[in-house]
Amino acid sequence: MNNLVPIIAILISLIIAFLFYFKVKKKKKVNKWDILANYVSTIVSIVIGAMISILIFNYQEKKTDERELTELKINIEAELSDIQRVLSSGDVLIINKLSFLITYVEPIIIGECAKSGLFNSKDVENLLHLSRKIKFYNVQVEYLLNIIQKEENPSFTILLQNCNKNMETSRTQILKDISQIVSHLDLKLSESRNN
Repeated sequence: MNNLVPIIAILISLIIAFLFYFKVKKKKKVNKWDILANYVSTIVSIVIGAMISILIFNYQEKKTDERELTELKINIEAELSDIQRVLSSGDVLIINKLSFLITYVEPIIIGECAKSGLFNSKDVENLLHLSRKIKFYNVQVEYLLNIIQKEENPSFTILLQNCNKNMETSRTQILKDISQIVSHLDLKLSESRNN
């Protein structure tokens, strides 16, 4: 519909020009069929040119979207690989015989993919859920760091155990969601290792 507005405006302006031309040229002898043929050929040329322009524009837009989708998939593969690698690493901190993976993970590309408009609604929903879970994991890390600073608290051990349980649950959910997204979007995670 938006593509028709310029075409309609051009047609209306041509009709007005055609009527004005007949009014001005009324005094002279003019072959109306020649004018009509010129008018019709002009309109047909404009309509065909506009249609071809619209087709070319749509084709270019489709190719641009395909290129952006490919780039986003490459970037999200890298980000998901990194997040999976970090959350699967054995680099843990032992506190009161409990293991904690203290790390911040930032879902930058995941958010860009969700906002891009290049993925379907189910994929966007899954990406947003993963992003929310990652951010919640970061909140849990912050909470753990606050608990550690208050070791003199009488309920320190209970808070630490609950935090450990919650962080581990979040970590495993994030890894599970990454596997599902990778499978659904047909991505391939890299196997490179941290140095």
